[in-house]
Amino acid sequence: MKTTRSIGIAPTVWQRYMKAVGFILAGLFLHLSASRAEGLVLESVDFSILPGDNLQLLLGLNGPANEPRIFHTENPARIALDLPGVTNGLKQKTVPINVGAAQSVQAVEAAGRTRVVINLTDMMPYTSRVDGNNILITLQSGTAPIAAANATSASPRFSDRPFGGGDRRIENIDFRRGERGEGRLLVTLSDPKSLVDIHEEGQKVVIRFANTRLPAQLQRRLDVMDFATPVRSVDATVEGAHTRMVVATVSDEYDYSSYQTDNILTVEFRPLTKAEKEEIKKKDFAYSGEKLTLNFQDIPVRSVLQILADFTNLNIVASDTVQGNVTLRLNDVPWDQALDLVLKSKGLGKRQEGNIIRVAPLEEINKQEKEELEAQKVVEDLEPLRTEIIQINYTTAEDIKKVLIGTTERISQLTTQPGGISGGSGSTSVSTLDVSQSVLSGRGNVTVDPRTNQLIVKDTPRNLERVRELVRQLDKPVRQVLIESRIVIARNDFLRDLGSRLQLNRLVKGRGADSFSSSAGSEGVIFQQPASGGEKSTNVDVLVDLAAKGAATAATGGASALGFTLIKAGDYLLDLELSAAQREGRSETVSNPRLITSDQTKAVIRQGVEIPYQTTVVAGGGASANITFKQAVLELNVTPHITPDDQVLMELLIRKDEQGQQTPIGPAIDKREIETTAQVSNGETVVLGGVYEGLNRNNTDKVPFFGDLPGIGYMFRRNSVEDTKRELLVFITPKILKQDLAFR
Repeated sequence: MKTTRSIGIAPTVWQRYMKAVGFILAGLFLHLSASRAEGLVLESVDFSILPGDNLQLLLGLNGPANEPRIFHTENPARIALDLPGVTNGLKQKTVPINVGAAQSVQAVEAAGRTRVVINLTDMMPYTSRVDGNNILITLQSGTAPIAAANATSASPRFSDRPFGGGDRRIENIDFRRGERGEGRLLVTLSDPKSLVDIHEEGQKVVIRFANTRLPAQLQRRLDVMDFATPVRSVDATVEGAHTRMVVATVSDEYDYSSYQTDNILTVEFRPLTKAEKEEIKKKDFAYSGEKLTLNFQDIPVRSVLQILADFTNLNIVASDTVQGNVTLRLNDVPWDQALDLVLKSKGLGKRQEGNIIRVAPLEEINKQEKEELEAQKVVEDLEPLRTEIIQINYTTAEDIKKVLIGTTERISQLTTQPGGISGGSGSTSVSTLDVSQSVLSGRGNVTVDPRTNQLIVKDTPRNLERVRELVRQLDKPVRQVLIESRIVIARNDFLRDLGSRLQLNRLVKGRGADSFSSSAGSEGVIFQQPASGGEKSTNVDVLVDLAAKGAATAATGGASALGFTLIKAGDYLLDLELSAAQREGRSETVSNPRLITSDQTKAVIRQGVEIPYQTTVVAGGGASANITFKQAVLELNVTPHITPDDQVLMELLIRKDEQGQQTPIGPAIDKREIETTAQVSNGETVVLGGVYEGLNRNNTDKVPFFGDLPGIGYMFRRNSVEDTKRELLVFITPKILKQDLAFR
């Protein structure tokens, strides 16, 4: 008999189980609802213009805001803010701004965060702060932008004034290769808000970091050719207060982009294929109008213009002389390109003013514009003249006048060569007026008041405005440079003489014990004490005279001597005198001329003497004496030029002349001169050049045969040693003066 067994749950247990599950699900639902309610929501994006043309963006949240993560890119110019845990509650994805460099703001929500992107035309300094429920981003438009409008401009891209943020520096430079052959330059910054400018110069990409220091160990070249990327090398150098990196590429078949994550800036160089390169060229197409398709056979040109006007909602005005038909077959072509093709095919031209396009034959347009210019010229000729006084502050009014009237000068000074015959040849200064370069009109004129340094300009009101603008740009303070130079002349002299004198003396009877005798030798009068018994010796002859004499003896006032008698035979004595002299001298002459001059202005400082000498002038069959002066001076002649990266390019002439030896016709001049062009960083010292002279001389004077005898050879020879060293060094240190200090 088969039996079945069933297992069940008591009703009370089942009810308790279901109630517990219900409580758990309700708790989870309430927790999710509370979490959803406590989440932050981006509710609004507003902007306002601050003083100084600064723009402030305000991101409004529904609760206390946290500090966002901010990074920026240079190409394209964007500032991105990541808001973790914030949902996007904006009604529209893109908020247009179109104020200054700011174009629009985009907000996108993904992966539990909202990213706000500020689209810019040029990257510029910015600051951010949190104020309660709001996040404020201030774009400093009044400060110099990071990317200048003209990439080829010679002016510096950064202002020397720091934008704030403390001591900014580059901590590391690294280079890596990507999976697809792209090269990645990784720069670690100490401040994530550092200002960076990236632009192309030929086949190089230049990266500048504003007011950022580069440690000495990172100032080097990275040769990354072995990585097989589009990058050849990376050069990191210091440029004044900024840091400059130059990335050299292998070829122009690359594309680069940059992005920043926290404090790491990444510049990526991606190799391009031919297809990608053609695609980029298409993107750089000059026409940007909405595309259309036209297919007509022998249609009147005026009808084509009507179709384009209806398509673009522009006002097109066609002249009565616009005639003819045209055949078109254009597929997916921008409308502005189609318009240009139609006009060129019929010899027509266009002029656009606002939303009105005027179409006419080119000859008619050119003739009409010519007539308008001629009418404008007639109005200028009949327009009343006005007189205005313009004050010149930082230069001379005469120099500004030359620019206004277009005067060029050729100046040649009258010079006379020294030598006796007066009246050299020369040429006078010539001034020419180039009317085509004049800023004034044909009726205008300008006068200078030297006493007050003012310009008195008389011209039409329109030209006066042009003159004021030109004077405003030209009348600016010029930076000044302090040039310090040191001219060092070091001397080291050593002279030594060793000699001997061998002479024969005869003894004679003296009159008394106190009597003396004298003998005249080659060295002057020699006094000797009388010998014992009242005898005295007289010099009979000098057999050998090689005593120490010359420069060393003259310098010391006489050589040290030691004499003794070698042989006495009857009334004759053979005496030997040994003499020695030595001189050592060290000297150092330091000249330190210094001067202050303006940029691009020549300056000269001189110090020294003028040496007179006599010359003979032959005139009219007779001769007369004439006194002429020749300069022996210390001179520093310099013309500085301050480069945009705060280096000083100098044209230098340094002269150090001294009076030399006397000659039969007058003193000689020892000349030392350097003329060169050098570029030096601000405050650094460079050695322009040096001259090193050395003289080492050993002389031996001796009696043949006897001077070579061993033992007694020293009695018949004289040895002289001369060692002279002379060195000239020239040091130059330029220092750019601060504007406030220079004006003070």
